[in-house]
Amino acid sequence: MKQVAKSSKSLKFLITDIGVMKLNWFKFLPLSACLLLCIFPRNAMALESHDEVQESTKVFTEINREPKTRIPSSLLQRSQAIAILTNVTQGGFIFGVRRGDGVILIRKPNGGWSNPAFITITGGSFGLQAGARSSDVILVFPSQTALKTVLSEAFEFGGSVSGTAGPVGEQPVESLEGFNGDKVYTYSRSEGLFGGVTLEGSDLDDDDGLNKEFYGQPITATQIFQRSSMQAPVVVDSLKQVLQQAEAGIR
Repeated sequence: MKQVAKSSKSLKFLITDIGVMKLNWFKFLPLSACLLLCIFPRNAMALESHDEVQESTKVFTEINREPKTRIPSSLLQRSQAIAILTNVTQGGFIFGVRRGDGVILIRKPNGGWSNPAFITITGGSFGLQAGARSSDVILVFPSQTALKTVLSEAFEFGGSVSGTAGPVGEQPVESLEGFNGDKVYTYSRSEGLFGGVTLEGSDLDDDDGLNKEFYGQPITATQIFQRSSMQAPVVVDSLKQVLQQAEAGIR
């Protein structure tokens, strides 16, 4: 009987201890949930800028691989900046709206390419439009004049700088004749019901969120370009490599 009583008492304490452990565990559930909510969105967001660089690399490679949209290597060699905009979405009937994002790199004094700055493109347009379209667009800035405009606080196509379809093909361009330094040359691929890419009335702006995420500090495009020694994640190496190969005429 004493043995049974002793076992019952031990079982009672065991059940009590388990109950206390459960209570303590439930006390920590709200805190654990908060920690998970704080950690996972931040980790997921940390990949967004890397994904954008990888997507920009893919878009440039695919557009430049296609003979109908291939950017002449001689133009790339002379260009002062390149912007790659991915998933520029436009939709509406009669009135359209436009939104996209991407990266821009400028030519460094040593001839190489800078680290990328993240940008957005927004704007509206007027015309006979129906349905929706997603476009990938490359903007080539052939001169310092065009580059200085894009580095200003607001950059509007159709204002001081215009966007026009750029020359394509493998024939070398021996001089800058025919390349209007005030213009920005556009190369694109599109899907949907629209016939072409119209960028009139669009603004390019810093993507402050992705710039901060990628470089770990609040920073503007101009500051990124000025700090040539600033370290960037290794994901940019592939983007710079495909730009250099395109300049050299390597497909």
